[in-house]
Amino acid sequence: MWFTPRLAVFYSFLLLISLLIIQTTSSDFFKIEGRFALNNVLKDISQLEPTAKVVLDGGKYSAFIRKDGKFVIDNVPPGSYLFEVLSRKYIYPRLRVDVDSKGVRPSVTIIGSEWNNRGPSLQYPLELYARAPADYFIPREGFNITSMLFNPYIIMMGFSVILLLVMPKMMANLDQTALQELQQNQQQNPLDFDLSSMLAKYLSGGNEADKSSNNKRN
Repeated sequence: MWFTPRLAVFYSFLLLISLLIIQTTSSDFFKIEGRFALNNVLKDISQLEPTAKVVLDGGKYSAFIRKDGKFVIDNVPPGSYLFEVLSRKYIYPRLRVDVDSKGVRPSVTIIGSEWNNRGPSLQYPLELYARAPADYFIPREGFNITSMLFNPYIIMMGFSVILLLVMPKMMANLDQTALQELQQNQQQNPLDFDLSSMLAKYLSGGNEADKSSNNKRN
């Protein structure tokens, strides 16, 4: 089959349209790139687990981390995204990344604030620093004598022991009249034991006895 001049012009026109479509389509997508920097927390890139990766909006777009610590998220359409690092060993800050005709613009974001409030801008390509090692375990509390002494059960037991030691002495020093009255009250109402009244009688028993003896003498 021989190409005629008209056919050559037609194929050239199709090729030009295809190139324009590819260029227009590729210009609508961007790539987000950066690297993991070293600090006192992450001293070597090899300390990152192989499954660690960077994600946008919880995994809509993602990329794994290379051995040199760099990453590239390809084919990202224009929009505003939440950038996160998924790592089981280290904690990284969450960032906001805006992608538009001006390029890729990362900024600081605060969890809980309105999305329209953009924080301070960051440099691009991104440089990520680990904040702290990830700790998923709460250390077990050791023995603490203070917490044991202020335990309600320990306080009740101590009060009961004090009553057991003090009550016999109180009963021995109780006035005979008050003791007989207490025994009568217990016989009449065995379940109605008023400790406060008994203590009041014990503390004022001597005075009442003196008053009663003086009244008898008079």
